[in-house]
Amino acid sequence: MPKPTVLIVGGGVAGLTAALELARFEVHSEVVESSPFAGGYAIGFSCKATDACVRCGACLAEDRLQSAVEAPEIRLLPSSRVTELERANGSFPTVVLRSPRFVDPDRCTGCGHCLDACPEGAVQMAPSPFNRPPVAVDPDRCVRFAGGDCRDCLDACPESALDFDREEERLALEADAVILASGFRAFDPRDKPYGYGVLEDVITNLDLERMLREQGGPTRPSDGRPPRSVAFVQCVGSRDERLGHLWCSRVCCGSALRIARRLRFEAPEVEVTVFYIDIQTFGRDFDAAWEALRREFRFVRAIPADAVLAGDRRVRVGYFDPETGSPDALDVDLLVLSVGLTPGGDLVRTADLLGLGCGEDGFVEPGDSGRRRPAGVTAAGTVLGPMGILDAVKSGKASAWRTLGHLGLV
Repeated sequence: MPKPTVLIVGGGVAGLTAALELARFEVHSEVVESSPFAGGYAIGFSCKATDACVRCGACLAEDRLQSAVEAPEIRLLPSSRVTELERANGSFPTVVLRSPRFVDPDRCTGCGHCLDACPEGAVQMAPSPFNRPPVAVDPDRCVRFAGGDCRDCLDACPESALDFDREEERLALEADAVILASGFRAFDPRDKPYGYGVLEDVITNLDLERMLREQGGPTRPSDGRPPRSVAFVQCVGSRDERLGHLWCSRVCCGSALRIARRLRFEAPEVEVTVFYIDIQTFGRDFDAAWEALRREFRFVRAIPADAVLAGDRRVRVGYFDPETGSPDALDVDLLVLSVGLTPGGDLVRTADLLGLGCGEDGFVEPGDSGRRRPAGVTAAGTVLGPMGILDAVKSGKASAWRTLGHLGLV
């Protein structure tokens, strides 16, 4: 009897966790991931440990990706998307389009020479060495796809691993069940009055995560120097009635404060200010740490009105001081916007293909919403709403067990 196959849409923490759980029962998983690299946002997060682990969960993404790459029951399909899906006689005939990454996985060693040589930044390096190949070319930024004849990356590669003749593949799959775990989309703060994309030293929390992971510490993009003062603005794109984003993104407070504590641990002289609406205490042991954090950092219960460039090339944050009842301003070396979690851009289309419903907030309705789900279809992770890494792991496991029950294996 052939082994069952499960289609998992999304290769982030929840999707990889579900695939690994299914693999324990010798169930084959086809993991379709839209980005060039599996692991989701979390694979680019940094460890926030100071003198001890703070249970941020960043290491879980790396562990799950490594295990998934090594598992023979799991096939990862990055740069791919589901274009057709049907339900027929208890199975799910599916068509997946797989875009080329223009790199030969058997040749590429991840040396990074092509990355350094590309003048347009079209070559991308995976945030984890467990992605294979660890390099991909973005055709939207590569001049070769705009009619140019640039050979910089080709000439720089010592293994001749770049191959621009690769074409899109059409894969026909048939699954016995489907798990939707396509993740979230980070809010784009460019339309907010904080100068993101204009002021060099205004970054998002995701930018800071990458900076910490790749460099080990923060620097000002404008001059490469370590900041002496950092301010975090919480709820950027969350709890915003004007945007229709009424939900709390749950992870932003804990993440910002763990990062702030790591910054202070490594550079005790750094001044940290946190602008907030309410501090949400989701996660384990957060309450115990909160009192210490209040003494360690400056907290201002206000959302800044704007950010502009100050005369000394610092970022000036304007806000209404709730203690004095008057306008005030703070100059900092680095302004970090804690952007919210929003539904993925393709979520409604994918959910519709699977017969799942989305609520007014745009996230997939949970299983207990009263809406009947098609047999063999489940959802996991942040497609259901904002959640942290640990909760995404739990959600992925739960979806796998529901799927195993549908397959009659438990």
